Amino acid sequence: MASQDPHNRRGFLGEFFSVFRKGISNQVDRKLGKMLDAPIRPPGALEEIEFLATCTRCSACIEVCPYSAIKRQPIESGLSANAPFIQPDEQACRLCDDFPCIGACEPGALRPLPDGRVDMGHAVVRESFCQTYEDKVCTLCYDACPYPEQAIVIGDDFHPQVLEACVGCGLCEQHCPVHPSGIKVESPVRLRAKKVERETYFGWFDAREDASPPKEK
Repeated sequence: MASQDPHNRRGFLGEFFSVFRKGISNQVDRKLGKMLDAPIRPPGALEEIEFLATCTRCSACIEVCPYSAIKRQPIESGLSANAPFIQPDEQACRLCDDFPCIGACEPGALRPLPDGRVDMGHAVVRESFCQTYEDKVCTLCYDACPYPEQAIVIGDDFHPQVLEACVGCGLCEQHCPVHPSGIKVESPVRLRAKKVERETYFGWFDAREDASPPKEK
């Protein structure tokens, strides 16, 4: 009986451990989603755990924000206490050209954006609250978006549809006329935690796929 091809064996083991590592990562994301409130962080924020470990809570980013969009988390937030965050339904990020918040962050918890790409999260349409699902005409989220037709469109059914180009600034959420809002920005941590919940054990079948966040109902 011929021995198994070592190249095939290495390929199998490599794929197995890749899936295994993805599974461990998934478990971490699930735990983070449950442990942390995972709010929206300012532009350029490091990954959540690294951000919380690096941020000194100096408030420099809060003080330089010209729109007072960055706030300090309350003391009862546990590990996130006093860390800067954005609450879009009150004041969204206005995506300043020079990002003074990043420039003011000496510890480096907010990193420069070499490609100019902001990724604070992703907006999710909540059909249970969105007025267009009650046969009402509303385009306020589309009108408020800084990247209309790139980050959000109005579909043929007149419902808003969020696209991959969404940067999570929250202007759509801020301008939504209903409460709870019909569209809400989810942080990267919460998006990953929800994706993990949709996947099978250890993410086996979805290990090589990056499904975009679905509409929240």
